Amino acid sequence: MRLAGRLRHLTPLNRKTSDEPNARDTGVAKVPKRNRRQRGNGRPREGIQLRTPGPLAATGRTGTVRWRVHVGSAVYSAPYVTDGTVYVTGRGVWAVDTADGSVRWTNADAGLMGSPTAAGDTVYAAGYAEYWGTLLALDAADGRPRWRRRMRWYSFTQPVVASGLLHYVNGSRYLRTVDAATGRRRWRAKYQGRDWGTVSAPALSDGILYAAGKDGTIWAFDPATGKVRWKQRIIGRCPATPLLHDDTLYVGDGLGPDVQALDAATGAFRWRTLLDSLGSIRTTPAISGNTLYVGCQDHRLWALNATTGAIRWHVTTDGPIGSSPVVADGTVYFGSDDGHLWAISAENGRVRWKVKTGGPVSSPVVADGVVYAGSRDGYLYAIEASPDPGRPLP
Repeated sequence: MRLAGRLRHLTPLNRKTSDEPNARDTGVAKVPKRNRRQRGNGRPREGIQLRTPGPLAATGRTGTVRWRVHVGSAVYSAPYVTDGTVYVTGRGVWAVDTADGSVRWTNADAGLMGSPTAAGDTVYAAGYAEYWGTLLALDAADGRPRWRRRMRWYSFTQPVVASGLLHYVNGSRYLRTVDAATGRRRWRAKYQGRDWGTVSAPALSDGILYAAGKDGTIWAFDPATGKVRWKQRIIGRCPATPLLHDDTLYVGDGLGPDVQALDAATGAFRWRTLLDSLGSIRTTPAISGNTLYVGCQDHRLWALNATTGAIRWHVTTDGPIGSSPVVADGTVYFGSDDGHLWAISAENGRVRWKVKTGGPVSSPVVADGVVYAGSRDGYLYAIEASPDPGRPLP
């Protein structure tokens, strides 16, 4: 794999250690059979279905852009915001001041396509070296590497850090865990049958580490040891990173319109909804109250009852939704391949504003009243999160 441009290389700071034995499977849950005649029937609908209004110039509504900064290349993933700094992957990893968009530092060797993550005074990100993938730990103050681990495969997803451990996946069949301070391996566990690559990052909640294989199997591990707690085959393949909320795991079919809810402790199915769509779900849902928000490649953002899976409403954009939504203060924010960052009412889907960029918009995050989102136009944007500056909520 070759990337545009040539990145400088770092000398590995840690020595490669030998592989540890794989984790042992402790049980398999039963999978409900799929009835293909159900396609198009889905779940009962609640409320209304909306289509977006005309251009927002006609409504007088718009978001307010505080600043934008070019980060060297297209942004494909969500930024990470902490302690007054936005970390984002463009051409390398960039650290940007939240107040004014000034660049604090960049590291061209770190960052590939996935989001960085931070813990304490360290930033973690996948990276690139010729013929090899890398995993790096960077000093949050200046971006200098603290350690680097070479990988045979590239990683395109965000690592997870907790309790002194760093969990990550790459294109191989293994979920891997290393010491966050040193980069030394702690354990690895096979969760895919082949080296198929991955579109799903690990997820950690309530002492359980989850990983989704491209074959559609969801795995639950002990994060300290790698011991398998359960595994469940969902309906569909290539699922995106699951959402964990209130003992429930929500996940979509990466190749179809199925949304499924599983018991996070056991893997048992709670419900399944087949959207009235020919699109697929390639991003992580969001939740607020009892409503689940799901972006789809059919250009629509869907709202479902989080307890039953019943469809409440949907709103249509002018492009596929390759962005995970985020909810804050009664507003759902998400990006669309139509080049806009959208802000809609979490209650009924009515459009509050949208901001146009120069390319498809990646997953946003909200912090301290500001929405941060990257675009394929190469810019990181900071936009006021208020539904409409100077106007009350509808």
